[in-house]
Amino acid sequence: MMHLSSEGSDRATAYNISNKLIRRGDDLIVGWLDGPAGKDGPVRIRIGICDLESGALKTAIPLGEGIDNHCGPALAIDGNDRLHALVGAHHGDFLYRYSDEPANPDAWSDPEPVGPRHSYPAFVIDKEGTFHLAYRESGDRWQLQYTRRPPGEGWSTPTVIAESPTPGYNHFMHSLTIGPTGRLHLTFQFHFSESGNSRECLTKGMTHIVSDDGGDTWDNDGQPCAFPITIESTNWIYQCLDDPDATMRIGTHVTDREDRVWLFASLPNPDRGVMWRQTDNGWENLDLSAAAPQLQLAGGKATAISYDDQDRVHLLVATDPHGKIPGWYDPAIELFHLVFTAEGQLGSCDQITETDPDRANWIPAIEHWDWVRPDPIGQGGHWYLHTSGINAGLMSQSDYNDTLKTDVYLNKLQ
Repeated sequence: MMHLSSEGSDRATAYNISNKLIRRGDDLIVGWLDGPAGKDGPVRIRIGICDLESGALKTAIPLGEGIDNHCGPALAIDGNDRLHALVGAHHGDFLYRYSDEPANPDAWSDPEPVGPRHSYPAFVIDKEGTFHLAYRESGDRWQLQYTRRPPGEGWSTPTVIAESPTPGYNHFMHSLTIGPTGRLHLTFQFHFSESGNSRECLTKGMTHIVSDDGGDTWDNDGQPCAFPITIESTNWIYQCLDDPDATMRIGTHVTDREDRVWLFASLPNPDRGVMWRQTDNGWENLDLSAAAPQLQLAGGKATAISYDDQDRVHLLVATDPHGKIPGWYDPAIELFHLVFTAEGQLGSCDQITETDPDRANWIPAIEHWDWVRPDPIGQGGHWYLHTSGINAGLMSQSDYNDTLKTDVYLNKLQ
């Protein structure tokens, strides 16, 4: 295990909807978020250049600053080995930068704003070099939007993919991938409350849309999408609208060799964790309360997902090692690695962090599987990041600029 920083934000490796670990030649490029140097200071966005074989940190450079602990980097690489990054923001402009020499701070392009009220970039690059970006846009009714940028052009006019049914807070937990055929996959949830208060929000369903023409048109379970998608118009993977007290949560997804999506979700009635996957017969799920009864997988969980060249799906999940129901940032939380076979069965389940009752080991980020350049990914084991420490708070914490510090670690799955 390699120690990258002792200055980490309390969400140093959070928001893995975009890649934070990329193999480039003999290097492993990693991104994380350091906390403010002092009270009321900006968070500090970092890029680390590590040795691909050992994980040893060669150098770390600043890539930008952000307003709070939501502003970690989103990384992507194109067919010419140029590294691209979106840094920040939280209800603001993302800053786009690129470099052909990522270890050299002076070799990065000047920041280019991409806004205006963006959060949570899901950023991928297709084989033609077109950027695809999904993100949340805040306003009266918060939206999930999509835009793209072909080589040599500007960003397209955003498409409003989905809109919250109520004014106020919504977190779509969106995930965007490119499958082996070039198909774009976008999964997301509807998380809202009648009051608009974030602490009262419940997640009422999850859905999946695809595009086979590079984002021109989209389908939802075989039906053409009419945008914006709403809770009334979507074809659900799963929903719990009939129970006013029920809630769920989805993680990011991965696309397999058959161009089918896998994703983890926590579901209600009864509370449990489930691995969903597409098949010829539609969506199927494996109830992990039966497959891995030793783990507590209900409720909101910090997860990360990837794939390998043996057609296995790798899921990292943060939970209590003793089967108890942990709080979102409970210091008892540790990381577990679950491996699923191509047939949808759980092959193994192992704890991968050493139990420390005083420090949460959580918020995993694993190197994303990329069908545009799959060959190097996961060779010798997938690299992953995690945050170790305690948390400044969740929705009840009004001061996101807390000066609390955590440790940031890099490790490889065996």
